[in-house]
Amino acid sequence: MTSAQLTHQEPEVSGVASAALRWLNAHRDDFRLPEEPEDPRHDRDVTLRPLGELARLIRVVLAQDVLGAEDRRLADELFAFAWRETGQGEVLAAIARREPFATYPLEIYAVFARAGLRHPGFDAQLRHITGTRAWRTAERGATRTLAVLGAEHDAGLPRHRDPLAALRETWLGGGAEPWSFTAEAGYAATHTVFHLTDWCTEPGGLTAELREHLRLWLPAWLTCSVEAGHWDLAGELLAVAAVLPEPMDVAQAWAVLASAQGADGAVAETAELARDGGFRHHYHSTLVTAFSAALTVRRSMTGSVRS
Repeated sequence: MTSAQLTHQEPEVSGVASAALRWLNAHRDDFRLPEEPEDPRHDRDVTLRPLGELARLIRVVLAQDVLGAEDRRLADELFAFAWRETGQGEVLAAIARREPFATYPLEIYAVFARAGLRHPGFDAQLRHITGTRAWRTAERGATRTLAVLGAEHDAGLPRHRDPLAALRETWLGGGAEPWSFTAEAGYAATHTVFHLTDWCTEPGGLTAELREHLRLWLPAWLTCSVEAGHWDLAGELLAVAAVLPEPMDVAQAWAVLASAQGADGAVAETAELARDGGFRHHYHSTLVTAFSAALTVRRSMTGSVRS
């Protein structure tokens, strides 16, 4: 994609991001945690996971510095809301006391720690937990290991393993045949890139070999996802495209994703779920749309991403 094409694309993509942020703000209450969120009877995928994803992706959106004044105000409020919902970290500390070797309290907390929001007591807990042999030897999948290593870094903790060693065990880093791409493999690939590049803001996190592999195959994977109506995965692949050193022609993919966005700003996970107006099947794909749009606009304005 040439600079002229990128510049031409910017207003439309900016509008997509703005509409997505408005939907997320309108549905803020759906991200609220239940009373006693540390109770293990609550399904973490329904309670904490959406809130953690909100914090993670909104932080990246804000860091790109491409939002208008009103959109930035909404994004700032959403991030502050997410921190308040964690009890300024106390909810995560309480969960870690119950589940000391669960990784998700650290992964969520690391987003806030990176932004300078700390809970001293939880910091002390984490130093102890992550220093144990049980933490270092836990049997996690390779992509999950990369996520934990990134969270350790963001929280100011020593990484328990070399990220490049874990990378070689992933679908993407291990050199799986590119034609073996499926939705499951696609999510593994996008998250491998996210964890290596600080959520598509640090291009230098990719090895030369991975950059070349993605240059060759990302266009085909993106086309497959768009044609399949898998909007959530397409949005994640567009974020990956924004961190690659050589610009990719993503205009058609963005045009399709923009047409998939509802009048209220929501984007369904898939075309099949577009008729389901429920929060569960829209929140992540709408977040991803705002995230990838901000990265794309930043790239179009400056030719680079911003951490």
